[in-house]
Amino acid sequence: MAGLRPFLQACWRSCWQRARCPIEGVLVERELASQITARALRNIAVETAGPPEVSKFLAAALREAAEHSSATVATERTCEADPNRHHDPADARYPENLNLDELQRQHPERGFDRPEWNKLPDLLRPLAFAQLGKKDIKGPDAEDLFLEILTELARERGSDSKAPITDLTLFEEIVPMQARMLQFRSIDWHRRRSAQKNQTNTGPSFDALSDDPNRPLQFADPSTATSATPKFEQIYSQCREALEPDEWKLVITLYVAQSATVQELVEDGDFCESLGVKSGASPSTRRRAINARIEAALEKLRECLMP
Repeated sequence: MAGLRPFLQACWRSCWQRARCPIEGVLVERELASQITARALRNIAVETAGPPEVSKFLAAALREAAEHSSATVATERTCEADPNRHHDPADARYPENLNLDELQRQHPERGFDRPEWNKLPDLLRPLAFAQLGKKDIKGPDAEDLFLEILTELARERGSDSKAPITDLTLFEEIVPMQARMLQFRSIDWHRRRSAQKNQTNTGPSFDALSDDPNRPLQFADPSTATSATPKFEQIYSQCREALEPDEWKLVITLYVAQSATVQELVEDGDFCESLGVKSGASPSTRRRAINARIEAALEKLRECLMP
């Protein structure tokens, strides 16, 4: 059990950070984050039989902490009628939160007709235009795509008869939701534009078609990506079988819990032996072995996460 103590301590720190900030723009008080973390770890521990598999346990604990934190914030906002309860004061993306309960309230005949919807365009438009501007979509075209997104937020899906706005637990989630929607819409917009230009007699010249800076191969420019970096529990869920347990342990130690550096692992003889490095190996040999294992693990994750 003593060997699990460093992992559990690192797990606590990671879950506390996730409970304190379950999503960008939310900042929970430190004491409340500690209470949420304790409850999350207790819930996962109850469901775990025997010594925990570190990667699976951490992924489940992080997910539990984030979900419980979001639910706690949402409940307090509703009970206190304060949409900005626990909103991060350092978040300057927009002036203040809107009332998500009002946005999600749906009349059986008139649909989403609450006055709060009248405030939504002015709040989201600057964010949308900034994102579309990076994709070279401006003016009336940007306005059209933005209005399509607003409509889509309230449009019921055929699969479950629910509108995307009802999927949210916290108002802050609407920003990444809009970003994802605009990402797909902007790709479709450029594809349609490219198809029109490539039709016979629709382009000004062969050179203009060949030298167009908005060719499809440039759409996925990483520097303009707007989707949020996936969290560890999402990566683990998608790539669970891709890595060996000791590779997951290495990724968690260095990048998730950040409980040790490569130099500290080089100096840990027991850890190096677990990688197959002889106890009398030089520090440079140990470092090469650790770096090789890290690179192999990250390459597996990259291949697994590639669309």
